[in-house]
Amino acid sequence: MTRTKAFLLMLIVTAGWGASYMWMKIALTGVHPLMVVGLRFMIAFIAMAIVFPKALMKTTKRDCGISFVLGLLLFLLFTSVVVGLKTTSASTAGFLTSTTAIFVAIFDAILHRRWPGRLTVVTTVTVIVGLYLLTASGPMVLNRGALFCLGTAALYAVYILLSNHWAKKRQVTLKVSILQLGVAGGLGMGTGFLFEPVTFPTTVKQWGAILALGLICSAFGFMVQPLAQRVLDPETISLIFSLEPLFAALFAFLVLGEVLTGREAVGAAIIFMSVVVAQVAKARAVSKMSPGGQK
Repeated sequence: MTRTKAFLLMLIVTAGWGASYMWMKIALTGVHPLMVVGLRFMIAFIAMAIVFPKALMKTTKRDCGISFVLGLLLFLLFTSVVVGLKTTSASTAGFLTSTTAIFVAIFDAILHRRWPGRLTVVTTVTVIVGLYLLTASGPMVLNRGALFCLGTAALYAVYILLSNHWAKKRQVTLKVSILQLGVAGGLGMGTGFLFEPVTFPTTVKQWGAILALGLICSAFGFMVQPLAQRVLDPETISLIFSLEPLFAALFAFLVLGEVLTGREAVGAAIIFMSVVVAQVAKARAVSKMSPGGQK
């Protein structure tokens, strides 16, 4: 794969992730949150199992254990974001969940029992300012949906740290990556049947949104990302990922008619710049630690 092709594919994946907030909004017009999560990941699991049928052979107890933990985290973080989207705009949700990079830096500092670096402290403070401008409904008060979206970012940070830990031990295999989708899908549909009125998409638009979430955002993204990461350097990948909230705002405007106010736009810009700085700094650190540096 050429660098140009890898760049374009990752741009498409990131655009898909940005559009996911809009698609979740559309799906929620007729389907309850837990079922949205369940259908999304079950479709992704089935698609991946069809494409890579041999990957699921000879599954060990360790594979099942790691898959369950990662799948549970996927279920929790995506349930959190769809619940948040019930009362939060798609564009706002995109910027809030992009703060994952900040949570990763904070949690990593806590795990290693060291004070966060100056850059982490500065970006955390600026993100807090941006959050207030973007979502505050009153003096120092975030609305309920915004809190759920921030919870999503925190849970995703835990997911990243855990999956990276197991990946270094070569325990996150293709098999585990596929099984975790099945776990998340099973938990979503199971809890949906237990705790919500049973609902399925009833319109072409709702089914289209669910299929897009499962096939484009989850299955396609999963297949493309590792291939592109073999060609692109960490800084480029990080910068492309940072575009996700901008795509979220663009699709929310074009399809849902959402428009940020002046204050919200300033807050979104502050969050975006803070996340970009944090991502680039992390990517440079990874490059320096790897043999031979960047290519």
